[in-house]
Amino acid sequence: MSEIKDKILTEAEVLFMRYGFKSITMDDVARELGVSKKTLYQFFADKNDLVNQCVEHYLDNMNKLCCNVVENKDLDAIGVMLQISEQMSAVIRQVNPSIMFDLKKYFKGAWDKLEADRRSFIKKVIQDNILFGIKKGLYRKDLDADIVSRIYIYLVGFLTNPDNYDKEEMDIKVMHLEIVKYHLRSICTSKGLELLEEKLIATRNK
Repeated sequence: MSEIKDKILTEAEVLFMRYGFKSITMDDVARELGVSKKTLYQFFADKNDLVNQCVEHYLDNMNKLCCNVVENKDLDAIGVMLQISEQMSAVIRQVNPSIMFDLKKYFKGAWDKLEADRRSFIKKVIQDNILFGIKKGLYRKDLDADIVSRIYIYLVGFLTNPDNYDKEEMDIKVMHLEIVKYHLRSICTSKGLELLEEKLIATRNK
């Protein structure tokens, strides 16, 4: 990807997240980014193409963020889940509530990309985390990692599906953390629960 295209995607992504996908036009993007429409159309066939590529760009960055947390050797399985929740929530909190409605209603291809990523990449991250936690004695041995990861994906889907709730009525960071805590408390051993509570207390005292 050229530096110019990457810059356009990064800045267009900020615009879409702030104002929503439907209301922003290609003219708006060109004006706000300080580039010509001719430059935009060198990289993107139309607005739908720009939205699709912005979503792919966003998912790529979020997935890299997750991988960096997972690969941190200083974190145990519980620490990984809490850290992912913290970082993902910080990003999601900046999103205009309307964008999920816009994507699902007007940009089905981009919406499907989000859903596919949740069912594949995120599910794999959670499944691997469960196996890691079982190995270290923090999660119960009787867990079916595949089934539990599917349940987690379903719960997290509540945060992104515009049909479920009015995002403006709740704090996305709090909601995400509650889902992670609910998940962890249902799968932890007594050792894991003690460690989880220690970490939660430490987080509250920051």
